[in-house]
Amino acid sequence: MTSCDGNLVKYILPQLTSINKNLSDYDIHFYLAHSRIFPKEVQALKLFAQEKTSITFHEVKVTKNIPFYESLVTGGGGQWPQEAYFTLRVQDYIPDDVDRIMYIDAGDVIINGDIAPYYFGDFEGKSLIASQMNFKINPSTNERELYTKNDVLTVAACTLFNSGSYIINMEKLRKEGCTVNEYVKLRDTLLKNSKNGQPAYFGDQGFLSAVFAGDINFFGYPQYKDSKYMPYNFRTSYWGMFDGEPDYEPVVLHYAIMSKPWVVRFTEKDINAVIDKPDFVAKRLTVPIPTIACMTPQHLRLGEVWWKYAKETPIYEEANTRATITAESWVKHYLPLCARYVDVCNQIAQIERN
Repeated sequence: MTSCDGNLVKYILPQLTSINKNLSDYDIHFYLAHSRIFPKEVQALKLFAQEKTSITFHEVKVTKNIPFYESLVTGGGGQWPQEAYFTLRVQDYIPDDVDRIMYIDAGDVIINGDIAPYYFGDFEGKSLIASQMNFKINPSTNERELYTKNDVLTVAACTLFNSGSYIINMEKLRKEGCTVNEYVKLRDTLLKNSKNGQPAYFGDQGFLSAVFAGDINFFGYPQYKDSKYMPYNFRTSYWGMFDGEPDYEPVVLHYAIMSKPWVVRFTEKDINAVIDKPDFVAKRLTVPIPTIACMTPQHLRLGEVWWKYAKETPIYEEANTRATITAESWVKHYLPLCARYVDVCNQIAQIERN
């Protein structure tokens, strides 16, 4: 399942291709939950799934609880659209014979291998299976421990898992899932405790973390008490967390934080133009632009995985032309401007110190 508005709908095509290529041994049912996508765009996805894949495509038009979803956008800082919160009432939209479903973010998540160990994992009585992201440190033992419901205000801000991919226990949600009124009460509690005008929670994954704290089976835990262990939700912008390559093969790639592949497509030539300037390499990591921080050969390789699947879809030519022109422009104009920006900031800081 995924959910989005009209801005991301066409980028679901490469996702469908990646699913079809890598999960051909399974009977795949793909659900798109939406409330603001034009019928012709949904129809294009349906036809693509029907003609180019073996995936059964299901449209889910969400009409219930829209004011509630809209209210969550404000509390979460407004960076995520209302569709990001649709899984809170996923049991309203998915057929009763579905016992589990894998949610993926629209467009920027690619399936690049077999997800069976993740998808068919044991919920162990929990509502979700997800990739771990944050732990609390036990002051007495200095050990990493899981957050609980008692830490709801903390986890709403720091998030327990990244929502690019997670598995939902549909049977449990049907029996025990929160009502909209319970969600509203939690939202109001988080808003009341937010400080200095900051968002009450970090978007959908912050609110979901507050809802499901203590009710998540983290994949690989407790063998891996490590937020870098994320084979089924590999956040590609986090490559700098590793010394060399990760010691596992990423299966689900999530193009999080960095600019999306369809926005800018760098080449080795583009990257070498930056790497050949050692002074700028050091500076670019301090520039508050995620794309620049992710401009490495490793990120280039991961980005090309997305383009491999996009090449088999109708959006390829247009997306490639636009993203390539953007990359050329950034290398020629934008990156040098960023370098100059860092120089000016450093000069100002030096003046202030003096």
